[in-house]
Order: sequence, then C-alpha cells, then structure tokens
Amino acid sequence: MNAGRWFWPSIAIVVAAAGILEVSSALEETQTWDEGIHISAGYAYWALGDYRWNPEHPPLAKLLAALPLTRLPLRLPVASESWRKRDETGVGIDFLYRNGVPADTILLTARSMTILLSLLFLTAVAWWTRRRFGASAALLAVALCAFDPNLIAHARYVTTDFPVTVFFFLAGALWLDYLLGGRFRDLLAAGLAFALAMATKFSAILLIPALALLYAIRWWQTPKEFPLRRTAVAAAVLAGSTAALVSVLYWPETWRCLTTEVPRLAGVVKPEGPIGMVLYRVGRWFHLPAHAFLTGLNDVAGHNRAGHSSYLMGLRSDQGWWYYFPVVFAVKSTIAALAATALLPLAGIKLLRRTEETGFLWLGLLVPPVLYFLFSMTSAINIGMRHILPVYPFLYIAAAGLLDRAFPRRMARIAMFALGTLQIAECASIAPDYLAFFNALAGGPGKGPQYLVDSNIDWGQDIKKLARWLRAHGTNTATIMYFGNAQMAYYGINSLNFPAPMDRKSWDALDGFAVASVTPLEGVYVPLDALARLRLGEPIAKVGWSLYVYDFRKRAGPTSHDGQVR
Repeated sequence: MNAGRWFWPSIAIVVAAAGILEVSSALEETQTWDEGIHISAGYAYWALGDYRWNPEHPPLAKLLAALPLTRLPLRLPVASESWRKRDETGVGIDFLYRNGVPADTILLTARSMTILLSLLFLTAVAWWTRRRFGASAALLAVALCAFDPNLIAHARYVTTDFPVTVFFFLAGALWLDYLLGGRFRDLLAAGLAFALAMATKFSAILLIPALALLYAIRWWQTPKEFPLRRTAVAAAVLAGSTAALVSVLYWPETWRCLTTEVPRLAGVVKPEGPIGMVLYRVGRWFHLPAHAFLTGLNDVAGHNRAGHSSYLMGLRSDQGWWYYFPVVFAVKSTIAALAATALLPLAGIKLLRRTEETGFLWLGLLVPPVLYFLFSMTSAINIGMRHILPVYPFLYIAAAGLLDRAFPRRMARIAMFALGTLQIAECASIAPDYLAFFNALAGGPGKGPQYLVDSNIDWGQDIKKLARWLRAHGTNTATIMYFGNAQMAYYGINSLNFPAPMDRKSWDALDGFAVASVTPLEGVYVPLDALARLRLGEPIAKVGWSLYVYDFRKRAGPTSHDGQVR
C-alpha cells in the first residue's frame, strides 16, 4: 500500500470524526462558567471597540468567537445594571439569555470558531509531523490529539485555553524549523505564531524562555551559523510581530494611546513580582502608555500573586500547591498519554546519541512543554488541567516520532496501533462528557472529585442534562446549588435554594430532589459546611458527572440509583 496516497484521506477521516464528536457534544452542553464573559467581551470589542471587558485575557480568541455573531441581530446590554457596574458575569448572562437570538444559537455559533480552529490544528499537526517523521508517525500523532478527551473538551468552548494551545504548538514547531533550516520565511512564520499566542493568552509568555533556550542550544551546536546579527534579527522579528499584531487587535485602544493623553504605564503598575517589576522599569525607561495589553498582563500577574481558591485531594488553599499539576497530569491524562510519557526517556536516550541535528529535533519537542509544565508548577492559580493543555501536542508528536524511529519497524507498528487504539477507547469511554474525564487508574470520573473539582469536571456545563433528568422523573423543581452561569429558568428548571447550614428544621422539611455541583459540594467557593448534610448521604444519580442528585422526597417509594445520566 502506498502510504503517501492514503495519508491525507486518512487524516481527513480522523479530523472529520473529531469534528463530529466536538459538535455533537457541544450541542448537549450549556455554557461553561467563562463562556458568557468571553463571548460578550468579544462582541463588545467588535461593536464598540470597548476593551475594558475581560482585560486579564488578550482579545484574539474572543474576537474570533464573536466574529460570526456580528451577522446576527444581537445587542449588548448597555442599559443594564450589570453593564453600569462592569459586572462581567452579569453582562455575559444578559447577552446570552436576554437577546434577540436564542442562547443556544449564540453559544454554538461562537463555539463553532473554536471547533474550526481545532480542525485546522489537527491538519497542522499532520503536515508538520509528516515532514519530520513520516506518514505513520503523523497519523498516530493526529489520532492521539484528535481523541484526547481533554483536548476535545476544550476544543468546543469559547475560552482562551485551546486557542493558546494551538498557537503555542505552532510557535514551537515553526521555531524549530527555523533553527534547523535557517530560512527567513520560517522565522517570519514562527514570529507570527508567537504573536498569535501572545495575543490569545498571557501564559504564552512562557514561550520566551523555551525559544531562547532552544536558540542557545542550537548556537552551542553550530556557533558559526548563529552570529550576533542573526540573534538580533530573530529577536526583532518576534518582538515586532507581537507589537504589530497587538496594536492592530487592540486598535481602538492603540489609537487612544497614540492620540490622547493616557496614564503612563509606570504610574499604573506596581513593581511587584517579576512581571510587575519588568513592566514598571520598561514603562519608566521608554515612557510607555498604560496600553490595555500591558495592564492586562499586569492584572494576570497580580491575580497569580494573590492566588485563587483551589482544591486538591480534599485540601483547600488560596495559594495552590507546587504538586497540583503533576497530580492533574497523573489523574486526568489518558493512559495512552501516560504510556507515551514513560516511553520518551527510554527511546530519547537512544536517539540523542545520533547526529546533532537529530538530537536537537527531540530537544525541540521536549523543551517547550517541559519548561511550560515546570513554570506552571509555580502558579498560585490551580483550577484546571486546561492550564497545561499546551504540553500534549508536543508529547504526542514526540511519542509518535520516537516509536517510528527508535524501534524495529514491526514492533513500532504494533506499538503505534496499540497506543492509538487505547486512546480511542478511552475517548469512547467518557463520551460525550469529555470535560469530566479521569483515567481508569484514578478510578474514572466517578472518583474524580476525590482529586480535583472546578473546571476539571464541573464548569456549569450540564444544566440541559439536568433538565432532562428531572423531566424523566416527573418534575421540573429541585433544590439546587449550582456552580455556573447557565440560567435554570431558561431551560425549564424551577430552582429552590438550600437552607442555611445550621437550619436543621428547614433541612428536615426538604421534600424533593436536591442537586449540587461537585465544586461547592467539596466546599470550594462556598463555606465548607454549606452542603455538609449532602455529604453524609449517597447521590442517586450523577448527571453529566458534575451534578449530584440526592433524594429527599418524603413519600418516595423504592428508588433505583440511576448512576451516570447523560
């Protein structure tokens, strides 16, 4: 069989399958916590040039998601109290649920842009991996990316997490091409990808040490090919591409800074922490204005210093744990991903002994994700595996390439088939509830809250499923504590409030179903005793794995435990 002839048709089948999984599952889910915020902010950028909204994230992903919405008869809630108070959550709710187009239509239209980006990403993985490792390795890498439940989960949402994963990968891969080939066009492509990443999420700043380290390694290997002038040109292309793209994406803000008196950056930011110190000093040296991109970077650095309410294996903290992301990787990665990780040192040592160029290729695939992961371990914002998604494309490509290069052909083919099949099986086991994936070694999604909550399993996505469950059980009313922003009444649910923790009389008087998202159920973002009464019992159902249902009916007959409900 001619592998080249069948390569792109095979890739097309995998990409199409991924798209079907993403669209079909997206149709079943309500908005996640952040989506209304991102969608309304993106629409405000297009409609009003108003960049006050959601400044902690650069605008690219939000602009892309809101672009098709500009063709719909929508309006921003500029007269609402939420708008007046600059309440991002309230504005997102008003925009989605009090507009001229159904909320689910707005949501799917915006999500379609992330889904489209995910399909282009899989195509890019196929193109790049085939050039470097051949058709078999490329097909495996694409399959591993396409059927990773964690990547599928976030490839359907309007957030910055998946888009930055795409551009982080492209920047690293294209930079590697430039360092190996020395072509200026590769440098320009890498510069554009770097700029796109920086314009998507501020965590992309972690590309800087990774790209710099790879440059230094390549210079050490072949110093004559890397004179000082080439270093200056490379740095100028990266910086210039980012400055140009940011200026265009923030154009109303950029124009304001160019034509009016605005506060100076050094007068706005405080010299606290590494990023705050750099912004303060650079702002003072160059008399920079307080542009929204720079102040947003300062805001997210301040958020990291202040910390965020977090949960890990029964513990709660505002400053997180250095081992949070290693635990996340261990329990949320597929077994196929863990097997690929275990493979890398074994095969990598063998291949690093070959030519300098071959050794550098493997370093180029490992340095960006390893540095990204290590820096992530220093973060005080410990709320989800989504923050380490950029690790996975590099991991899968490296594993596919190593299997193809480091082992005898027959053994490699068997191992590649087994790894791809295992990934597909794990993906099928959680469908369509991809966000809630926990691997079998950790006990699966049913045991997930023992390790992690928040966006690892519970992000407000399962209200449609709850509405169906309640209707199937003859009611639309329940006592509910929900972690999310989807509107219960919009989906036909009559939501009652839980009693105060110490109001024993009211707790005893409960009559009906009680529902709790697993995040508040574990005492995150609410007092630990708020739902203590529920934790004493066992749920009769786990709707979408994120909503636990308890039976408080006074005259209920024998009730079978429904288990997981989709």
